[in-house]
Amino acid sequence: MATVETVLASVFSTIPELHSGQLGLLSGILVGILYWHGHRQSSLALLTAFYLLALGVVPASGSGLAVVQYKPWYFCSLLLLSSLGAIGGRVVWSRLSRPRQPRVPKVGPGTSD
Repeated sequence: MATVETVLASVFSTIPELHSGQLGLLSGILVGILYWHGHRQSSLALLTAFYLLALGVVPASGSGLAVVQYKPWYFCSLLLLSSLGAIGGRVVWSRLSRPRQPRVPKVGPGTSD
Protein backbone atom coordinates (compact mmCIF):
# COMPACT_ATOMS: atom_id res chain seq x y z
CA MET A 1 0.00 0.00 0.00
CA ALA A 2 1.26 3.45 -0.91
CA THR A 3 2.07 5.83 1.90
CA VAL A 4 2.06 9.60 1.76
CA GLU A 5 5.83 9.56 1.71
CA THR A 6 6.05 7.31 -1.37
CA VAL A 7 3.38 9.25 -3.23
CA LEU A 8 5.08 12.59 -2.56
CA ALA A 9 8.44 11.13 -3.54
CA SER A 10 7.00 9.94 -6.85
CA VAL A 11 5.52 13.36 -7.69
CA PHE A 12 8.17 15.70 -6.29
CA SER A 13 11.80 14.73 -6.73
CA THR A 14 13.31 17.62 -4.72
CA ILE A 15 12.33 19.68 -1.70
CA PRO A 16 12.06 22.99 -3.67
CA GLU A 17 9.52 21.33 -5.99
CA LEU A 18 7.46 20.27 -2.97
CA HIS A 19 7.65 23.75 -1.46
CA SER A 20 6.71 25.34 -4.77
CA GLY A 21 3.62 23.14 -4.92
CA GLN A 22 2.73 23.95 -1.31
CA LEU A 23 3.00 27.67 -1.95
CA GLY A 24 0.79 27.30 -5.04
CA LEU A 25 -1.81 25.42 -3.04
CA LEU A 26 -1.82 27.99 -0.24
CA SER A 27 -1.97 30.88 -2.71
CA GLY A 28 -4.91 29.25 -4.46
CA ILE A 29 -6.70 28.80 -1.15
CA LEU A 30 -6.16 32.50 -0.41
CA VAL A 31 -7.60 33.44 -3.80
CA GLY A 32 -10.54 31.10 -3.19
CA ILE A 33 -11.26 32.59 0.23
CA LEU A 34 -11.24 36.11 -1.22
CA TYR A 35 -13.59 35.01 -4.01
CA TRP A 36 -15.86 33.15 -1.58
CA HIS A 37 -16.28 36.27 0.57
CA GLY A 38 -17.36 38.46 -2.34
CA HIS A 39 -14.10 40.08 -3.43
CA ARG A 40 -14.45 38.83 -6.99
CA GLN A 41 -12.31 41.34 -8.90
CA SER A 42 -9.53 41.54 -6.35
CA SER A 43 -9.29 37.75 -6.08
CA LEU A 44 -8.97 37.36 -9.85
CA ALA A 45 -6.39 40.16 -9.93
CA LEU A 46 -4.43 38.38 -7.19
CA LEU A 47 -4.64 35.11 -9.12
CA THR A 48 -3.22 36.83 -12.20
CA ALA A 49 -0.48 38.52 -10.16
CA PHE A 50 0.57 35.23 -8.54
CA TYR A 51 0.67 33.53 -11.92
CA LEU A 52 2.73 36.28 -13.56
CA LEU A 53 5.14 36.39 -10.60
CA ALA A 54 5.68 32.64 -10.82
CA LEU A 55 6.43 32.82 -14.53
CA GLY A 56 8.86 35.69 -14.00
CA VAL A 57 6.92 38.15 -16.15
CA VAL A 58 6.65 40.59 -13.24
CA PRO A 59 10.03 41.13 -11.56
CA ALA A 60 10.21 40.73 -7.78
CA SER A 61 12.75 39.75 -5.17
CA GLY A 62 12.58 37.33 -2.29
CA SER A 63 13.74 33.87 -1.31
CA GLY A 64 10.22 32.43 -1.49
CA LEU A 65 9.87 33.67 -5.03
CA ALA A 66 13.14 31.97 -5.98
CA VAL A 67 11.66 28.67 -4.82
CA VAL A 68 8.53 29.29 -6.88
CA GLN A 69 10.45 30.31 -10.00
CA TYR A 70 12.71 27.26 -9.67
CA LYS A 71 9.83 25.03 -10.78
CA PRO A 72 6.87 27.24 -11.71
CA TRP A 73 4.94 24.27 -13.13
CA TYR A 74 4.12 22.95 -9.64
CA PHE A 75 3.19 26.38 -8.29
CA CYS A 76 1.03 27.36 -11.27
CA SER A 77 -0.79 24.04 -11.55
CA LEU A 78 -1.68 23.83 -7.86
CA LEU A 79 -2.54 27.54 -7.81
CA LEU A 80 -4.99 27.12 -10.67
CA LEU A 81 -6.46 23.85 -9.40
CA SER A 82 -7.13 25.10 -5.89
CA SER A 83 -8.41 28.55 -6.86
CA LEU A 84 -10.65 27.29 -9.67
CA GLY A 85 -11.90 24.54 -7.36
CA ALA A 86 -12.86 27.14 -4.74
CA ILE A 87 -14.46 29.41 -7.33
CA GLY A 88 -16.40 26.50 -8.81
CA GLY A 89 -17.44 25.40 -5.33
CA ARG A 90 -18.76 28.89 -4.65
CA VAL A 91 -20.78 28.88 -7.85
CA VAL A 92 -22.28 25.47 -7.05
CA TRP A 93 -22.95 26.48 -3.45
CA SER A 94 -24.77 29.66 -4.49
CA ARG A 95 -26.95 27.77 -6.95
CA LEU A 96 -27.83 25.03 -4.50
CA SER A 97 -28.51 27.33 -1.57
CA ARG A 98 -31.01 29.59 -3.33
CA PRO A 99 -34.39 29.48 -1.64
CA ARG A 100 -36.86 27.48 -3.64
CA GLN A 101 -40.07 29.50 -3.72
CA PRO A 102 -43.03 28.21 -5.65
CA ARG A 103 -44.34 30.55 -8.29
CA VAL A 104 -47.57 32.14 -7.18
CA PRO A 105 -49.75 33.44 -10.01
CA LYS A 106 -50.71 37.10 -9.83
CA VAL A 107 -54.33 37.67 -9.08
CA GLY A 108 -55.88 41.06 -9.34
CA PRO A 109 -57.08 43.71 -11.73
CA GLY A 110 -55.32 43.81 -15.06
CA THR A 111 -54.22 40.18 -15.11
CA SER A 112 -55.70 37.74 -17.53
CA ASP A 113 -55.98 34.06 -16.79
